[in-house]
Order: sequence, then structure tokens, then C-alpha cells
Amino acid sequence: MCKSVRHMAWTMWLTLGAALAISVVPAAHAGFDEAMVDFRTGNITAAFKQFLVAAEGGDRNAQAMVANMYLEGTGTTRDVRRASAWFEQAAAGGHSYAQYVLGLLYLSGQGVHKDTARGVTWLERSAQQGSYFAQTTLGDAYANGTGVAIDKARAASYFTSAANQNYATAQLKLASVHFLGLGVARNPVEAYKWAYLAAMQLTSAGSIVQQFRAELSAAQVAQGEAAAKAWLSAKGISRSR
Repeated sequence: MCKSVRHMAWTMWLTLGAALAISVVPAAHAGFDEAMVDFRTGNITAAFKQFLVAAEGGDRNAQAMVANMYLEGTGTTRDVRRASAWFEQAAAGGHSYAQYVLGLLYLSGQGVHKDTARGVTWLERSAQQGSYFAQTTLGDAYANGTGVAIDKARAASYFTSAANQNYATAQLKLASVHFLGLGVARNPVEAYKWAYLAAMQLTSAGSIVQQFRAELSAAQVAQGEAAAKAWLSAKGISRSR
């Protein structure tokens, strides 16, 4: 399993992703709302108990929260096997974030028997619902041959889908794809555009932008920056630079 997939699985995206994914889906049980109040105010143990009741009642958002809390050991003892079981239930019910994490679990063999093909299947289901986390991870999978045959063009397509949702990590990967011509025709201007956009959100992308400026002509840099600003304007996103 590539480092980028492991990083996404076990660091910043789990709690943030759960909150983002769950917040846009109406709760099926009133107990979920009360549990979220406790969760957000730091009463984590009480929140877990309420989420568990709602999860057992079939609330897929609560199932995803219980799974995530088991995975991280938040409000309860860490138990990756129980986490995977709850993610499986939520994923089967169509929960995009649960599908994404379940895909990662199968790719890594955490809490389940390692099955990269099954992991990719769950990631694809999540990606079809618009998850830029899943789309980016699938881009990595197709770029590196993780659970699938290497397909640079398909990797580029997944990175593009995520980048167009203003996901900076995917934008930076897409910049490299265009700069090196991996699955697409080499296009330094397009590469600069995506690096410029990524740098608006990721400090680490600033060095890539500087490298591109050193290697590209002044005209290419100007064209790339203009393309980035046009993209931002079309998306209705304000820029800070």
C-alpha cells in the first residue's frame, strides 16, 4: 500500500471527513442530533453511547460515527474490527464516507482480511457519489497499481474529478500529472495552473510553484496563472493572491 493511501487512512481525514460527510445527510433518528451536540461540546463518552443506540436502530450516519470512534478509540476502546463491521453496515446503506474508509481498510488489511480488489470496489462506489477523498485515493491506486492494473489515464481522470472540487491534494497531484505527461499529453501551463491553485490552500505546494517558475518561461507562467484565476472565477471562489 502506497504511503499516500496510508496517510489518508490514519491521519487528518478520518475525523474531518466523517464530520463533513455526515453533516450533509439528514439523520434518521432524533438521537443522532443529541449525540452530535455532546460530541461537539466534548462529552465524547456520552456521545458514543447515543450514537451506538442510533446505529443499532439503523441510522447510517450514526453507524459511520460509531465506526469512526471505534477506529480512533474516541469515547470508547479502540477496536478496528468493530470499526470495520460498522463501516460495512453504513457503506452497504450507501454512506459515501463509510464506503471510502471501508475501501482503505480492505486495501490495508486493517480490521478485515486484506482484499485490494474489494477495497477498490468500495472506493469506486464512494467516488461515484462525488467523494474527492475516494477519487484521489483511486487516482493513487491506478497510478501505482494498488488493487488494479496500472492505468495512468484513469488515474489522471480521478485526480481531475477531485481537483475540480477544489481539493488541494488532488490539484497538486494533477499538476505533476500534467507536468510529466502521465496519462495525459504533457502540458506545463496546465501543470502550473493546478500547482498555483493547490498553493492557495497548501503551504507545501509553494515550493512546487517556485520550481515550476524556474523551469517554465515567463509566458507559460503568466498563462498558467491566468488559467487558474479563470478557474476560480468560474467556480465563484475568491482568491487571496
